[in-house]
Amino acid sequence: FIAWNVAFDGLLYPLVYEHIVDSHLSAKGAAAVAMLTQFMTNWFNETQKWINGAVKIMAAESDSNRDVLSEWFVDWSQRAADAQRDIVGIVLPDAAAELVAEYHAALSTRMQKNGLSL
Repeated sequence: FIAWNVAFDGLLYPLVYEHIVDSHLSAKGAAAVAMLTQFMTNWFNETQKWINGAVKIMAAESDSNRDVLSEWFVDWSQRAADAQRDIVGIVLPDAAAELVAEYHAALSTRMQKNGLSL
């Protein structure tokens, strides 16, 4: 759950669908790609409400739960960031490291708001 739904998807969807597809590709004339993948962004936005609620409840259950979830998030979000840096680097080689770091920081802030201690 933490590895896939929080860490991997939490970085992948904003990076790929919001930044690369909606901003970068649309500006280069590929607006049809953004239109065809809009449902992915909509799905992600709806799913994140549930993910946030689940993390908040799990983290509030006990200090040890919060600590384990926090460790898992730190580990898996770093792995996801490392993998996605290579993916983003294919399209935006000069900005990949900075973009991934920016989105990783935003995801970390979101998880802190949901009770994880990072």
